[in-house]
Amino acid sequence: MHEPMERFRSVFSEPKPVIGMVHLPPLPGAPRYNGAQMADIAEYAISEARKLEETGYSGLIVENFGDAMFYKRARPETIAAMTYVAKALADAVSLPMGICVLQSDAIAAISIAHVVGARFVRVPYYTETYVVDAGLMESCAADALRFRKLLGSDALIFADVHIKHGYPLSQRPIQESAEDAVHRGLADVVIVTGKKTGGPTNVEDVQKVKTQIPQYPVLAGSGISTADAHILLGIADGAIVGTNLKINGDTESPIDLCRAKELMTVIQGIRQQEGDDQR
Repeated sequence: MHEPMERFRSVFSEPKPVIGMVHLPPLPGAPRYNGAQMADIAEYAISEARKLEETGYSGLIVENFGDAMFYKRARPETIAAMTYVAKALADAVSLPMGICVLQSDAIAAISIAHVVGARFVRVPYYTETYVVDAGLMESCAADALRFRKLLGSDALIFADVHIKHGYPLSQRPIQESAEDAVHRGLADVVIVTGKKTGGPTNVEDVQKVKTQIPQYPVLAGSGISTADAHILLGIADGAIVGTNLKINGDTESPIDLCRAKELMTVIQGIRQQEGDDQR
C-alpha cells in the first residue's frame, strides 16, 4: 500500500470511513454569540459527538461553524474556546477527531490538534488563491507544513480543493489543483466538495481527482446522502457529512439520530458489498 494511504489507514482502519461534523454554536467574540457558558457549549458538542459514536461513524471534525462572519485567521478567544471544547470531546469520546478552524486557520488548527491529541486538521484554503466572502484567501501550505514540523505534530492535513463557497483565481481543472495540493502542498488527504454547505459533491469532480492522484486518499466532502452514497463511495475513499445528518437537513440544528442511522445503514451495506467483491 502506498504511504499516503497507509497514513490515512493508521487513523481510519475500516473501509470507506465516513466522518461526521460537530458544528459548534457561536463562540465568545462571534457576532451571534449569546453569552452561553463554555461548559454548556462543550456539553452540546459532546452530545453531538456521542450520537456519531453511537451510530457507527468513523470520526468527527469539530468546527466553529456558528462564528460567521469569519475572520481570515482566528482570534485568540476563538482558539481558546475551540481548545476548551476539543479537550472536552477528546475526554468524552473515542472517535478519531479532526479540527477545522474557519475561515481557514491551519496554524490554529494544528496548535489545537497538537494540544488535545486530535489526529488530523481540515484546511479549506490550503493551496492556491481563492476569492471568498472575506476577501482573498491565499495558500497557507508552506506555513502550515513548517509549523507542524516545528511542533513535532503528527496530525494529518486534509486539504480541500475548489472548496465550497470559494472561487479559485487560477480557474484550472480540479484534478490539477489536487495534484499540486499533494505533490507541492504535501497534503495527506484531498477533499472534494459541492458548491455550498450541504450541497451535493460532483461525482465527476471526485472521479477526475481520484484518477489524477490514485495513491492518495480522496474524500467526498459535502452533500453525501442515502441517495448518492453508493455512487460517491464507489469512487472516493471516504466522506465527510454534516448537514444531511441534521434535523430537517438544517446545518445549524442538532444531529437527528434517525437520519444518522439511516445513512450509516447504507454505508455499512456499501462496505459489505466491497468486502464481498474483494473476496
